[in-house]
Amino acid sequence: MNRHMVAFGACVALAAIGAGVTFAADDKADDEKVMKAMQGTWTFESHLMGGEPLPPEKRKTMTITFEGDKFTVKDGDKVVQAGTHKIDTSKKPNTVDATVTEGEGKGTTMPGLFGLDGDAMRVCFDMAGKDRPDKFASPAKSMMALLVLKRVKN
Repeated sequence: MNRHMVAFGACVALAAIGAGVTFAADDKADDEKVMKAMQGTWTFESHLMGGEPLPPEKRKTMTITFEGDKFTVKDGDKVVQAGTHKIDTSKKPNTVDATVTEGEGKGTTMPGLFGLDGDAMRVCFDMAGKDRPDKFASPAKSMMALLVLKRVKN
């Protein structure tokens, strides 16, 4: 399976368009508030892996759904990847660790960053599971995935 398919991998989705709006948090209650705000299905507005964009025709068939601390990435009706995620909103920018329990990358925990602004999210992950990114970027030939998500309105 293509690395782009899983580039969200654990797309623990969260993110803000633009400068990366983040929540300040003092305790676990703030993490719970942000997790609640993430719930639902999101589409991929943009998707870079190693600086390369996922073709628009492929990106448009992908979604990620958050239910509690679980995520599921689908390409149409096919589950590409699923797992759990843990966020920390006390860090600036906010951090996320996504653990893949199904699909490509199963058994990997991907460290990342996220920002959430209403119905927009931005997420950046090290798909190799090695180093947490220090900024929202997907340098050429890296294993960094940069995703911008938009909430699906019901």
